Amino acid sequence: MTDYFSPDYPSARARFRAAVFDAGGHIESILLDARGPKVHDSSTDDLTIDIGWFGSPEPARVLIHSCGLHGVEGFAGSAIQLQWLAENPPKQLPADGAVVMVHALNPFGMAWLRRVNENNVDLNHNFRTADEEFQGAPPLYQSLNSFLNPAAPDFFLLRAVLALARYGPSAFRQALAAGQYEFPQGLSFGGKRREQSVRRFQLYIAGKLINAEHVIGIDVHTGVGCCGPSALEGLYRRMCPTAKIDFSLQQLNSCNSLSALRTLRDENRQHHSGVISSRTSSDLLRTFAPTGSRWRERALHQGSELIQQGMAHAFATTPPPVTDSRSD
Repeated sequence: MTDYFSPDYPSARARFRAAVFDAGGHIESILLDARGPKVHDSSTDDLTIDIGWFGSPEPARVLIHSCGLHGVEGFAGSAIQLQWLAENPPKQLPADGAVVMVHALNPFGMAWLRRVNENNVDLNHNFRTADEEFQGAPPLYQSLNSFLNPAAPDFFLLRAVLALARYGPSAFRQALAAGQYEFPQGLSFGGKRREQSVRRFQLYIAGKLINAEHVIGIDVHTGVGCCGPSALEGLYRRMCPTAKIDFSLQQLNSCNSLSALRTLRDENRQHHSGVISSRTSSDLLRTFAPTGSRWRERALHQGSELIQQGMAHAFATTPPPVTDSRSD
């Protein structure tokens, strides 16, 4: 069952495209300017957001399943999509219905094993509205900056314990979850403008949802659930102001808060110094896509279950409610 997890981005993308075709859908790809590493026998380093589309091209009812907004977290969502397309492909959709699988919203992060994109931007904080500015930072983030973004290796556990004791875990988490726009090389940086991937995906989805009356959104994440509210929910609401929007951020917890923060700090510091060790990249991958069969089987089960629930909610006469899915 866990063979649905891919070893790298090129493999995941190739498998996703093949699975969509095999299930009777068609692929639309959003090409980005950023480039990825050439892996194994891959002849290209291009990066794309790939959309598998099933059903009506301009649906009234639509289920949108997405993954990889946080790059390296995308391997779990990709595996969920591959399993579902192989075992429960969308068949006999209503004439006004569609199922949309969005693979790797941040292909750069997935390809390079980063949680952010090529500009160090956390895309969950980049889907700003027209009247929102790309500036500011939570006051506590500014106080914690030297700890969150150290210039050199330090005594992480000691500093973490002291910071948690001083500010409390809730305020500490909120400082990261809220995003910041003042420290370009820091964690949770939301950018200074809308990123290319955000602009192009927003333009794409706006044209497709012009007739939407009911949108079911599922966005898959791993880690510890500290990314804050999903930017995609807000995007769908802005694109479809008269439609009913039901959204679930599926959080598949894969690590504890301290181990995630330690790994992210190390990776971010090494990235900006110009040298990332293979051990750090491997640690980041294991943190957000654990190799244990028990965790992977649970992730696949919960992912497939939520898609089936979303299908029933979108297309059944009397659907059950879609709930926010967060695993331990």
